[in-house]
Amino acid sequence: MIQLDFTYAPTNPPDKSFDEVLAGFQARKQGFLDVLDEPIEPYLSFAEKFKDKFDEVLVLGIGGSALGGKMLADFFGGKKLRVLDTLDPEEVAKFPHSPNTLVVVISKSGGTLETMALRDHFLKKLPLDRFVVVTETGSTLWDWAEKKQVPAFEMPQNVGGRFSVLTSVGLLPAAVADLPIRQILDGARKMRAEFESPDGLPWQLAQAIWGSGKAQLVHFPYGEKLKTFGDWWVQLVGESTGKEGKGFTPISAVGPTDQHSLLQLLSDGPDTFLSLFVENKAIETDPLGKIVNAECRATAQSLGEKGRPNITIRLSKLDAETLGQLIVLWEGTVALLGELLEINAFDQPGVERGKILTQQFLKQS
Repeated sequence: MIQLDFTYAPTNPPDKSFDEVLAGFQARKQGFLDVLDEPIEPYLSFAEKFKDKFDEVLVLGIGGSALGGKMLADFFGGKKLRVLDTLDPEEVAKFPHSPNTLVVVISKSGGTLETMALRDHFLKKLPLDRFVVVTETGSTLWDWAEKKQVPAFEMPQNVGGRFSVLTSVGLLPAAVADLPIRQILDGARKMRAEFESPDGLPWQLAQAIWGSGKAQLVHFPYGEKLKTFGDWWVQLVGESTGKEGKGFTPISAVGPTDQHSLLQLLSDGPDTFLSLFVENKAIETDPLGKIVNAECRATAQSLGEKGRPNITIRLSKLDAETLGQLIVLWEGTVALLGELLEINAFDQPGVERGKILTQQFLKQS
């Protein structure tokens, strides 16, 4: 179960009603909630076929094609699923860790520069039958897979990369790595049921963030298990809301470690931050966990006493189902925030311009 604690979050209600905001979102025809009902048997069948053949699943991707997979890999702590989202030669040289590696090449457009460069690099190291592709049908990468007879899984066209972790992008590699995708989706669907209600958690959270009047958001879970979730969250918030001179600056932290680096700033620095703490009550069965949660509550109260707004997302436990709930909580919240900001939360014009210029510079060199 997830509860939101707004004790230290005085808010101003938005000008738009929930019905107006929901209608605005629905008009955009985005599918990240609809895909939760898509059959997962193709992923499970593929995983069953190859589960004993591969020691390692290596995802090649960047941005939304990689961060979701990283989040899943780190959350469950398995060593089988790895994600490579850099062209740094020293890092690339560390892979593969095993000769029995399945390479999952993920690119929504099918032409992402970094991903295609990594694919070509690993084609020199591993045979073609070790590759599988996730992309949109009809893309250059899809056509390459058909020509080379490489297995290919479709990426939905109406789901953007940063909203795609619960599609083939995240579920296929997770299935091969034997992660509990059924339970993740069970939790995701539970949170989806709240999305279209004015009493649901996504609208409550979106209103509180909007009403805080703060431009900088700090995602501050107390516990290492959600550390990489914060990296995924940064892209989701930053790339979705940063448009037309508007948006929120996302900052990822983890407690209690970052109390010793950020708390002074949050407490006595510029009053521009809204802190979003995540507390896992289940860890209190351990004496160390009691300390962690006491620090979380103390940090929230100390900021509140200084008039620094913060929200606590309180979890009764942190398992696969809860992870699915958290993913959809934030996807839904960000979608609603986009409508409150009166921007399109689902495009990224600034990113696209950078891609065009990169290609121009490469041609000149």
